[in-house]
Amino acid sequence: MVVQTHLFHDRLMRMDPIRLRRGATIGPHSIVLPGSTLGEGAVIGPSSLVRRGEGVPQGTRWLGNPVAAWDVTPTPPPARV
Repeated sequence: MVVQTHLFHDRLMRMDPIRLRRGATIGPHSIVLPGSTLGEGAVIGPSSLVRRGEGVPQGTRWLGNPVAAWDVTPTPPPARV
């Protein structure tokens, strides 16, 4: 996991805090950029990117690059033919 509190953008160093609320989880190989907030109990899945200034609502699950809502609804097995 990478929690990155600074970026070089247009040759300028920009810094901003990252807010991790109680119980927030960041998956392996994920990156959280400056100015982001992970709400209480929020989950970021593996190999995901939380973009600069993004807010992840409490109690939700996110996955991908960039992150999007993680559908945890089980997929039914394919019908037999």
